[in-house]
Amino acid sequence: MMNTANHPHNTFQSVLSRAQRGCALNRQNLAVLLNAREDVQRDALFAAARAVREQHFGNRIFLYGFVYTSTYCCNDCTFCYYRRSNVSLSRYRKEVAEILAAARHLSEAGVHLIDLTMGEGPDLYTKGTAGFDAMADLVVEVRSTTGLPVMISPGVVPNQALQKLAAAGVTWYACYRETHNPEYFERLRTHQSFAERMEKKRLARSMGLLVEEGVLCGLGETNSDLVESIIQMRVLDVDQARAMTFIPQQNTPLKDHPTDSDMRELQTLAVMRLAFPNRLIPASLDVRGLGVSAIASAPAPTW
Repeated sequence: MMNTANHPHNTFQSVLSRAQRGCALNRQNLAVLLNAREDVQRDALFAAARAVREQHFGNRIFLYGFVYTSTYCCNDCTFCYYRRSNVSLSRYRKEVAEILAAARHLSEAGVHLIDLTMGEGPDLYTKGTAGFDAMADLVVEVRSTTGLPVMISPGVVPNQALQKLAAAGVTWYACYRETHNPEYFERLRTHQSFAERMEKKRLARSMGLLVEEGVLCGLGETNSDLVESIIQMRVLDVDQARAMTFIPQQNTPLKDHPTDSDMRELQTLAVMRLAFPNRLIPASLDVRGLGVSAIASAPAPTW
């Protein structure tokens, strides 16, 4: 069997040239770009990603307005500070008036999207349909108050609830999964369904909602895992793709996990830009916390 990795069409420069011409990248092509380790190759990859971004978006910047509505969650993800079993923190759930005030302030500041960010709150399910009815009403009020599109991240919700949210005017549905490797997923999101989270994204897509997918870098994923994620994002036809570097959080099973450099995230983002030339790819500047030093050390949104 021919070794496709050594085929002339799969050399780094030939793959980069294909990407810059807008050609679809197959698994072998994606692996070549992710495997680049020499500085000169990475510099060329980053330059190509910037050129493709500029071709499709110019230098426009789109700003998220995050409104953190609740820190309660029914999940016990091993990487998350707000995991259910972490009893060391004070949790909160914002009132509607607080949420609307924050959304109005962000709108006046010039953001382009209101992101209602929350844990996968147990209160949504204990209230039956009432919890999701209230969320749908909130979406209507936020849209009316700001005139902006709304993203929500309530996680895996009943199909009927997703239909209500779509009818309320939700534009974006976020249901994070961090990986497309089922075994890796189980280590990160214990006792959650890998297949169900993907099915909710497909359902949201069929309802006309915009969807995003992302990967978490620095927790032992392989380049093959990243390639599979990009392929699955293409199958889902995502509207936004992201990559974030894992930052250890106190009082979690992964609190002592070594921190990776930002380079893997940056290289993955660059490959995503070449794989999805006209899709949104956000720069995640808040994962290290809100301190000035943390923001200063975050990767620059170059593509």
